[in-house]
Amino acid sequence: MSGPSTVLVTGAGRGIGRASAEAFLDAGWRVVAGVRDLAAAQAAYAERPELRIVRLDVAEAESVVEGAAAAHEHAGGALGCVVSNAGYAVLGAVEEVDLDEVRAMFETNLFGAVAVLQQALPPMREAGGGVVVLVSSIGARITHPLLGLYHASKYGLSALGEALAVEGGRFGIRVTSIEPGMVDTDFPKATRMTGAIARGEGPYLALGADLRAAFGRWRKNHPTTPQDVAAAVVAATLDPASPFRAPVGDDARLLAALRESTTDDRVWRHELWEFLELDWPLQP
Repeated sequence: MSGPSTVLVTGAGRGIGRASAEAFLDAGWRVVAGVRDLAAAQAAYAERPELRIVRLDVAEAESVVEGAAAAHEHAGGALGCVVSNAGYAVLGAVEEVDLDEVRAMFETNLFGAVAVLQQALPPMREAGGGVVVLVSSIGARITHPLLGLYHASKYGLSALGEALAVEGGRFGIRVTSIEPGMVDTDFPKATRMTGAIARGEGPYLALGADLRAAFGRWRKNHPTTPQDVAAAVVAATLDPASPFRAPVGDDARLLAALRESTTDDRVWRHELWEFLELDWPLQP
């Protein structure tokens, strides 16, 4: 491909998405930042006029089509890379979580990713190559209580990525899944609490409080920045030998090793709780 390649980054208004867009710019790429709030993004990127900002809400079909079309126009054809980053979490116990909230989350975290890829993949396939980077989480390998539905969306993202790696591989399309641990962003503020916990009541209220404290310790003890994740995104895009799963952060690598080195039962009963410094017995 002559000239710089073009990358589309979804969820690029802040956090990992914004850091990734800026990292690609610094690496010499043409960048299209897909955002929900145009005005906020224009202010955020005021000093990066070379970047193209488009409204792209992955949960809105028309917005996806229009945003992807603008990205292809900017690229002058197929994109060199798509970074699927948009996402947020719903917190609540399985027995009481608000399913409408869960469905909305899946529209963003999973189905929205598919919607964007369905627009980007045909030109990539016809051009004979491209890279898909799924910004996932170490939570695609190991699950925390009260976040089971969020983790389910990330496990689902890994599953579609594995399928796409096979489907697109013969057409030169490479797929990699970036799996950060705890990242210092405002992601916790975007987490939506549902069910009895959201009302400050119920049998899981104490566990919710303990988890919030544990996540605070985790963030302090294992610092990872959005820029760290963005560097991994760009590196995986540029490296043809990048593995399908790429943990980012010492915490992510530790949890990945725990998941691979022992049994599910052992992880649930011991390792995860030791990592979180919590005591939540599985049996009375």
